[in-house]
Amino acid sequence: MMKKFGLFLWKLLVLIFALMYFLDWGYTYIYAHANPRNKLQYIRKLNHQKFDIVFLGSSRVANHIDSELFDQLSHKKTINLGVQGANLADNLLQLKLLLSKNSVDYLFLQIDNNLEVVTTSNISQAEAIPFIHEQIIEAHTQKFIQKYQVLKFVPFYRYAVNDAKIGFRELFFTTINKKPAVDPSKGFTPKLGNSIPEGAVEPLKEKHKLKINPILLEIKQLCKVHHVDLVLFISPFCSKIYPDDYIIKMKTFEPNLIDLTKGYDDTLFFNCGHLNQKGAEVFTRNLYLSTKELWSSK
Repeated sequence: MMKKFGLFLWKLLVLIFALMYFLDWGYTYIYAHANPRNKLQYIRKLNHQKFDIVFLGSSRVANHIDSELFDQLSHKKTINLGVQGANLADNLLQLKLLLSKNSVDYLFLQIDNNLEVVTTSNISQAEAIPFIHEQIIEAHTQKFIQKYQVLKFVPFYRYAVNDAKIGFRELFFTTINKKPAVDPSKGFTPKLGNSIPEGAVEPLKEKHKLKINPILLEIKQLCKVHHVDLVLFISPFCSKIYPDDYIIKMKTFEPNLIDLTKGYDDTLFFNCGHLNQKGAEVFTRNLYLSTKELWSSK
C-alpha cells in the first residue's frame, strides 16, 4: 500500500513539475514575441535606432515631458522612457537595454529624493522577469534581487509570485494584443485635473540620508562608455512642498544639476509631485529653453 502511495505521489510531483515547466515556457514565449505593453518590453525590441535625447526617470518624467512637443520645438528625435514608480536601479536597467542595440546623444535623467534609493521597483522585480535568461536582465536581476536563483531555476515561480504584474490577466491581454493604456512609443502620460491638498508648506524630506548614489555613478559610467552626454535635472513641486534646502544638498554631490522647480502656479499641478497636462506643456517648453544650448550644437 505504501509503495503504491509513494509511486502515486512521485507521479503527481512529476506531473506538477511538467505542468510548471510547460506554463513557464508558454508564458515566456508569449511575452518574448508579443507586441510590447510596457516601456521595458518596448526598449527590449528597439534595434538600431538613434535618439538625439532620451528622457528617463519616474512618473515625474512620464507625466511631465511631452516628447512630441519637445520634438516640434527642437527638431530632434526624442523619447520619453519615464515609468511610474521607477527608481534609479530601474532606470539603469532601461539604459543598459537601450544602449545595447541603439545609440543616444543625450540622456536627460530626472533626480530628486530618489537619490537616496538603491533598490528596484516592480519594473526590475516583475516586468523584466519574463526575460531573466537574457544576459543583461540576468546580470541586473542577480545584482539587485536576492531570490534570483529561485526565480531563474524554479519553473513558473517567477510568474506565480508576480501574478499581479505578469500573471494570467496580463498574459491574456498580451495574447489578444490589447493596446495598453499608454502607447510605450509615445511615452508621455498626461494627468488631468487639479487636487492640491490643504495644509502648510513642508520641506522636501530626506527618506534616509542624502549621499553619493552608487547606481547614479554606474549610470554615469555607462554613459561615458557609450559616449552619451548626461544631463541631470529636477522637476517642479507645488507650493506646499519646499525643495530649496534639499536641492542645495543635492548640488553638493551634483553641482551641474539643472533646477527647474521655480515658476509654476498650483493650477498647473495634478498633485504636489506631478504636473497636469497644461503644466506639462509649460514644463516641456521651459525644459527646452533651459537646455537647448547644451545639445543644439550636436
